[in-house]
Amino acid sequence: MMSNKTIALMGASGHLGALIAQELMAMPDVQLRLLVRPGSRAKVADLEARGAQVVEGDINSGDTAALSAFTEGAMTVISAVQGGPETIIEGQRAVLRAAREAGVRRFIPSTFSLDMFTVNPGQIVTADMRRHFAQIADDERGGVEVTHVMIGGFLDKDVLFGFIDVIDPKAKTARVWGEGESPMDYTTYADTARYTAAVAVDERPVPRVFAALGDSLNFADMVLAYEEASGTTLTVRRMGSLEDLDAQIAQLQEGGQANFLQYLPLMYYRAQLKGQGRLDPVMNDRYPHITPTTVRQYVQAEGL
Repeated sequence: MMSNKTIALMGASGHLGALIAQELMAMPDVQLRLLVRPGSRAKVADLEARGAQVVEGDINSGDTAALSAFTEGAMTVISAVQGGPETIIEGQRAVLRAAREAGVRRFIPSTFSLDMFTVNPGQIVTADMRRHFAQIADDERGGVEVTHVMIGGFLDKDVLFGFIDVIDPKAKTARVWGEGESPMDYTTYADTARYTAAVAVDERPVPRVFAALGDSLNFADMVLAYEEASGTTLTVRRMGSLEDLDAQIAQLQEGGQANFLQYLPLMYYRAQLKGQGRLDPVMNDRYPHITPTTVRQYVQAEGL
């Protein structure tokens, strides 16, 4: 067994990355190493004060020396970065190359979504980008184990109850296109971080796709779960057919990048309503020490 597990994490200043960092810092046999952009070291000052190693570098800059220092001696490299193709495709590609040269065992890319491999091309533009990187990683990983952590959507107030806007707790409304009969998979940010940390330190081989799930509910059951947990009644807004949703997304896309944050959440919701991207098989039982949060539990805990 490996006694010194150095886990290298990039994206620790973001919401999910910060949660992953906290999980790893709580593990006594883990040395956490962070990659931060030059000038951004202050964002991880608390982690550095607690013993995390910090390497300054930018995955988009071609700084091979920084990436070598970041990956050298690491068991696992985790990416929790966000961005466009220059980051998700080319930046992560540079890190994977450095990880391969350093003899890193495992690389966890910034996937953290529904199963992008079962979503039809063009349905979600960010899934297309991540799938492109996954294809590159399959070809270029060498001896590195590349594991995509799939969690569905984030079961949190700024995603399920915000960005995707299935339910609006303030307006007490829920919206749906079509019948909403397909189960939709959701997992909290916190549970995603727990599962990611567990995968990172796992000395057993981990499959190419690791799927973890907090809750899986169709639209009607999600409304019921919210109503029972909150003690309030939602007004259901029926927005039209799935074809109407397709047309709305297409119209927004005609407006270009300015409409990106309007059509992207609709793309995710559309895929779920069509039953695409389902997590199968779910692998929660691989890490039985983690008990993920359900929709009911989250709504009650957050007082939504």
